[in-house]
Order: sequence, then structure tokens, then C-alpha cells
Amino acid sequence: MVKRVLSVFFVLVFAMTGLGVRIISISENSVHANKVVSTKSIDLVSLKGTIYDCNLNPITNAQTEIYIAAKPSNRALGALKEVLLPEVFESVKERLSKGKPIAVKSEKAVGNSEDIKCIYVPKRYGESTFACHIIGYTDGENNGVSGIEKAYNSLLSSEIKNPRVRFSADASGRAMLGEKITVEDNEIPKSGVVLTIDKDIQEIAEIALDKTGEKCAAAVVMEVESGAIRACVSRPAFDRNNLAEALNDNNSPLVNRAFLAFNVGSVFKPVVAAAALENGVDGSFEYNCTGNVTYNGVTFNCHKRSGHGILDMEGAIANSCNTYFIALANETGAKNIIDMAEKFGFGKSTVLAEGIKSVSGNLPQKSEVDSKAALANLSFGQGALLATPLQICSMMATIAKGGELVRPTLTEGETDSLGNFVKKDYYNERKRVISSNTSALLKKYLRSVVTDGSGKRAGSEFVSVAGKTATAQTGKVKNSEEIYVSWFAGFFPADNPEYAVVVFRENSDGGSVSCAPVFKDIAETIALVKR
Repeated sequence: MVKRVLSVFFVLVFAMTGLGVRIISISENSVHANKVVSTKSIDLVSLKGTIYDCNLNPITNAQTEIYIAAKPSNRALGALKEVLLPEVFESVKERLSKGKPIAVKSEKAVGNSEDIKCIYVPKRYGESTFACHIIGYTDGENNGVSGIEKAYNSLLSSEIKNPRVRFSADASGRAMLGEKITVEDNEIPKSGVVLTIDKDIQEIAEIALDKTGEKCAAAVVMEVESGAIRACVSRPAFDRNNLAEALNDNNSPLVNRAFLAFNVGSVFKPVVAAAALENGVDGSFEYNCTGNVTYNGVTFNCHKRSGHGILDMEGAIANSCNTYFIALANETGAKNIIDMAEKFGFGKSTVLAEGIKSVSGNLPQKSEVDSKAALANLSFGQGALLATPLQICSMMATIAKGGELVRPTLTEGETDSLGNFVKKDYYNERKRVISSNTSALLKKYLRSVVTDGSGKRAGSEFVSVAGKTATAQTGKVKNSEEIYVSWFAGFFPADNPEYAVVVFRENSDGGSVSCAPVFKDIAETIALVKR
């Protein structure tokens, strides 16, 4: 009996011991499961689709900014204190003291450890103002407000990346030490829109314009063959990360001056010459410039008050003789000049994308040019005539192309989610504006402007240049002095044109002095870089 009792006792002890081990094991497993069932994630930013240049180089999402993810530990606190501003650190410290993980933007990096991780996240806009007027900007909800951001908002919003960090956490959301910090979805969205802008050429044009120190200016570079806008610069620029500063600037930096209309001046003279040549007036047409001429009681002066003497059409364009062009306009007729200007695109808005277009400028109606005085003003680009730098660039490209209208384009296509180029916008329509013979003569005349005339400062030893200077009256007065605007518009190489370029400056000293050297800088640098 005793043996039986002892046997039963030991069986029960063994059974209870096994049960105890099982309970401990289950308990430990439950605690472990409780530790890993919960994760805490923090979204860092929201990234829209990418805007690319013509070579598929990203313009947006191209730079990075630093975020630091940290768990509550003394090591993390010490590292954060070294890199964060005091007021930011105090806020972070308060959250960490409650056992909560954090992710915070930082100007400086930290070394990675188990409790802290430095993350380089794509940034929509860098510190640079590169192509800011073309790219545009977004609002607080990431919707496009201007430029390409607005025109292609739906496309750019079709693929959103949300870089985030994940922390292991217990059921209460407290970060667990000893577990890795992981990063998810931290990559550039590859779908987007491809522009005609070339980052290299855009940078060249921006640097050349900024060297002048001019606050209000613009430059456009267009490919002659395709009409592709390779650069479009407006000054002043604006910081997309600080729009409040731009809104308070009296020089209106949010305005794209390349798409605004201004008084034209003598860059309109090639249009008058084209109208004359197309309507039977020979290039040998001569006029004796004595320095001024009077119509309807209004005296029109040439910039050379002593007069140029006898000039033919080439000499008149080279020397920018106003009185010659008044005589040429009378010979040609107002109707023919206005018809020619319409063919070149004056008075019409240039649509570059849905929501992106230039203003139309102003081309006087035929009924408005009803006197010799009105025609005289039009003949050298004054009076009511207004045009945009984009229109002037298209005009020069059309002459350089042999007389076929060159329509400006700003987009080349789109990319899919893998970054593959999947769609191309074709602009193959060609409309003849002037004959190839007229084009050849105008190219010759515009070359003389640089070699022998008012545009010598645009001349280069590295690349042949053709173009036209202009200094236009605005009718506005500041500090008792009339305000002028200046231009240089042309193309290069002169014998086989690849690019048309326009440089425009407000409140400057004249196209030959202030704009021609900028044109030279742009042309030479492009020729060297793209050789």
C-alpha cells in the first residue's frame, strides 16, 4: 500500500512539474508575442511624381533632406541634442520621455545606432531656384498652384510615395529597445512629365543672366529645328520654400517675364523687312538718313542724330536706322506689315500646356495704323505694339529655320512607374511664313548686325552669331526719367542655326550694351558644352 501511494505521489509531482514548465513557456511566449504584435509608423513626407528635363534628369525630387528617427534612450537623446535647435530638441525630448518614438527633420546628420537612424529623404524642391517659373510650386496640400505643377497636377498625383519609418512597439505604442528601425517607400516616384528644358542649358542661361545683376529680366533659348524650349529664365527668381518673401517683393518674382508682353523696339525691324521683301521691295531699296523725319507734326529721330546717310536694307538693319524703316514701311504698307506680324505669331497667345500660356501681347489693328505717324511708330516697333520674349524667340527661330514657323514647345512626354518614357508629344505642323529666299537674306542682314553694326558686343570667336539689338521706350517715367527696356534676339551658329536666343532686360542701358554681352555668354557656353 505504501509503495502504491508513493508511486501515485511521484506521478502527480511529475505531472504538476510538467504543467508548470508548460505554463511558464506559454507565459513567456505570450509576453514575446505581446512585444511584436504592434508596430508604430511615422510618415515623413508625401512625394508626387517627378518632373524631368529632356534627358530624363530629375528636376524635382532631385535632392535630399535629412530626417532622424529615434527611440527613447539616453544615447538617442544625446545625439539629438547635438544636432537640433534647442526649441526643437525640447519638443522631441518631451515625446521621447513618454516612451514614444520620433522622426524629426534635421540640418545635420547623426551616426546610426540601434536607437537612432539617419534617413536621407527625397526633397521636392532643393535650395536652388532652378527653373522655378517653369516648374511652379504646390500648396500646403501638395496640389499644383502654378507652372508645370499646376498643368500636370493630375498626372503628378497619380503616383504618390510616402517615405516612412517603422518602430517595434508594445500594445501601448511605446517603442521597444533592441528592435531595428526600418525605413519604407523611401524612393523617388518615377512616373511624371518630361520637359523640353535641358538642365545644362537652363543653368547656363540662369548664370549668364544673374551675372548682370539685373533684378528684372528674362532669357529664352529655343531649339530651331523643333521649337523645344531648352531654357526659360525669369528674374527675379523666387524660393519655393519661402513664398511669403516673394509675395512681399515689389519686383513681382512670381511673374514669369518670359511670358509677359513688353514694348518691342527694333527687334521688330526684321518683320518689317520680311514684309517688304515678300511684297516686292528689293533689298537694295535705299534711303538717305538725315537723323530725323516729321509726319503729321510729329518728329521721329534716329538714334544717330547726325544721320546715317544713304543705306540699303542690310545697312539699315545692321545700324538699326529708324528713319530708313519709316521709309520702308511707307513703301511696304501697313496692311502688309501687320499681316506679316500675324504670320509670325504676334498678337496671339502661345499655349504650351493646359494652364500654361504666354500673354498675347498687342498687335495694332490695321484701322489703328491709319496715319503716317502711326505707321512710323510701328516701323521700328514702338507705339501700341507689345510682344513677349517667347514670341520674339519664335520669330528669330522662324527666320533661322528657313521661313517655316517654329512653334515653341515645353513638354516632350511622360514616364511610367518604372521610369520608362512612354508618350511623346509631337508638334510636326509646319506653316511657311516667308520664302526661303527671304529667310536667307534676313539671316545675312542679321549676321551683319553682329559683324559690322549695333550688335558687335554679341560677337564671338568661338561661334558665329546673328541677331538684332533693341532699346524700346515704354512711355513710363520714374524719378523724372523715362524708362526703357532692352533686347538682343538672334540665333547661332549663324550659317547653320541650332538655337534661337532672346535676352530681355528692364530699366537698362540699351540692347547693344546690356543684352548683347549676355547673349554672347549664353551662345559661347552652349557651343562649348554641347560641342
